[in-house]
Amino acid sequence: MKPSITPLISLPMEFLYSLYALGTDKGFVEMIRAFGLEPSAEMTDMLQKMKKPLSRYIEQETTYFFDAGGLGFILYKYIVHNPALNKVNEIIELVQKDDSDKFLSKIMDSVCKNTLPAKESPEYKAIFGDRAKLLQLVNETKFQDESRKTRVIETVQNPEEIKQRFALLLGRFYAAAFEPVEAEILKSIDTAKSKYDAILKETPELFMSRYLNTDSLKNHPAGYILHLSLFKYVSCHAYSSYQDHVKDWFVLGIYTDQLFNESALAERQAHFFKVLSDVNRISMIRLLSERPWFGQELAEALNISPPTVSYHIGFLQQIGAVSFKRIDNRIYYELDRDKLLKPLQDYLKSF
Repeated sequence: MKPSITPLISLPMEFLYSLYALGTDKGFVEMIRAFGLEPSAEMTDMLQKMKKPLSRYIEQETTYFFDAGGLGFILYKYIVHNPALNKVNEIIELVQKDDSDKFLSKIMDSVCKNTLPAKESPEYKAIFGDRAKLLQLVNETKFQDESRKTRVIETVQNPEEIKQRFALLLGRFYAAAFEPVEAEILKSIDTAKSKYDAILKETPELFMSRYLNTDSLKNHPAGYILHLSLFKYVSCHAYSSYQDHVKDWFVLGIYTDQLFNESALAERQAHFFKVLSDVNRISMIRLLSERPWFGQELAEALNISPPTVSYHIGFLQQIGAVSFKRIDNRIYYELDRDKLLKPLQDYLKSF
């Protein structure tokens, strides 16, 4: 039985990725260029149009929460667990309704996933009632980006203030930047959607292998949601709900098909070695050669942020070296040795 994959255009998920695109600023463009692509004129115009009405304060807050060291990606937790809510304001209301302790727990669950006690255990509840213990836990956690650690500490010390700032940012960014271009964003995604829908329907195995980077996507009791994204732009990222009754998500950039344009053998080989010419990616391959790892584990083992893990995994997926695998309600990354070794073997045969 093939896995159930439901194509969906999720405005809240697109809202999240638009925040990331503007929050990282030049980093977003560099990410696209690292895949050997240039941002389209449509994307460049869209970013400028969205940035123009933002106040200096909201620009600063967008950077604070959504640059490489930011904590804003916890917004995905609200989205993944509430797939029926497809209006951005509905998700923003969920954030606003969360009390500061729940908001803080979402951040700590993301940052210290492997060092926190089991969720809902007496030890877990006790640590969230003790700011000193939480600060100690943060200080014992490795951070590659000191600004990220600083922001986690600020949240532990002032959870209500940080939550209010985050909620204010979401509301103001939506009203000033996202909502005015919402129809344009939907049109761009919808134009690309028919192409990907056709491939998924006609050749699902090819779609999963090429675009979702998995040859063995196991049946998830609730199934999977596939969101096509303008602001993800290129490559694919997976989000696990960690629950059997809630769907897992794939977010696929609408320009990902450009990665599979036919090119000369020499160019493909050059790109293959370029992908491997990064210390973090080599380290990931070494770890994944031992066993499958999930994103937070890799982040902690390599002392980098989860968004940075996603960034580098995207390149390894592009050359087919890494695929997704669902184990125990989590999305794991798994090394595909055959696809990693074949380009090396072909390269050697050419001599």
